[in-house]
Amino acid sequence: MWMVRLWLAVVGALSCLTFAGTAAAAPALKVDRTELKAAFHCDGKVTNASKEPVMLSTGTLGTGGELFATLQGAFDAYPHPVCYVDYPDFTTADIQDSVQYLVFGLRKMARMAGRPVAVYGISQGALLPRVALTYWPRLARKVTDVIAMAGTQHGTTVDAGAVCSSDGLCPPAFLQQAAGSNFLKALNRQPDESPGKTSWTTVRTLDDEVVQPQTGEHPTSALKGAANLVIQEVCPGRHTSHIGAVYDSVSFAALVDAVAHKGPARASRLPGDVCSHKYATGLDEQQTAATLASSLGVLLARLPLVPKVALEPRVRAWVKRRP
Repeated sequence: MWMVRLWLAVVGALSCLTFAGTAAAAPALKVDRTELKAAFHCDGKVTNASKEPVMLSTGTLGTGGELFATLQGAFDAYPHPVCYVDYPDFTTADIQDSVQYLVFGLRKMARMAGRPVAVYGISQGALLPRVALTYWPRLARKVTDVIAMAGTQHGTTVDAGAVCSSDGLCPPAFLQQAAGSNFLKALNRQPDESPGKTSWTTVRTLDDEVVQPQTGEHPTSALKGAANLVIQEVCPGRHTSHIGAVYDSVSFAALVDAVAHKGPARASRLPGDVCSHKYATGLDEQQTAATLASSLGVLLARLPLVPKVALEPRVRAWVKRRP
């Protein structure tokens, strides 16, 4: 009898180990490694970094290189090493592919730096870190903070159809970021909106013309478990657009505060002069304003260049399961 009990105990233990191993398994990266490496870029001394590096995560229709170029003055004033990823098709491809570029980049960046990193993302670039840390949970050991501006966390109710092609085709990421999309339904069924031990800070603007709603009981860019900052609550009367959120002095001050302290950013700790200048310290005000004035036209001009689909991409099995 004791042999039977021993055998059952061994089988049970092995079953638990097998289950645990399966549950902990992250999706394999299916994107060609050559493409992943070519899309990853860094500026500053990332190898054995003495200061915590920052990963920039750009939004839909943008490139990582452009985002870094327009924020370079801020990082000259805040001299932490910076890396960024150029997501495929100007960040309009299937999010389930784009996130693999970020996962690869975060792994490589943390390995180069010999320390964890922070992520500073805008719009879809604020959603992608959540996707990465939800389905690749071991990344949490490599990411201290995510500062997510104007993220499409729960989808936007603003209809993107007006800027899609005349035959009704849209880039995949447009369809996936719409409120009620199959992809976001699957993601938002996950038990934790701010996964892992990573500290999460969201920043949103009430003037957001692209990602809505930003008010009411369930602002789309806010996350449960995060510090959810509103630019107009920190700086009453300020007008900041969707794209402008990544350059706003409140957003960048939240990055600086989050990196400097354990846990997410706190509005009460932001510098006393944060509202005296509209943009991040180090950015030229006239140049940044000109960038924002031309940004929408530049981004929309790319729409004819990117692949489009009639239907939202199929939600993959790894998105549907619970990690």
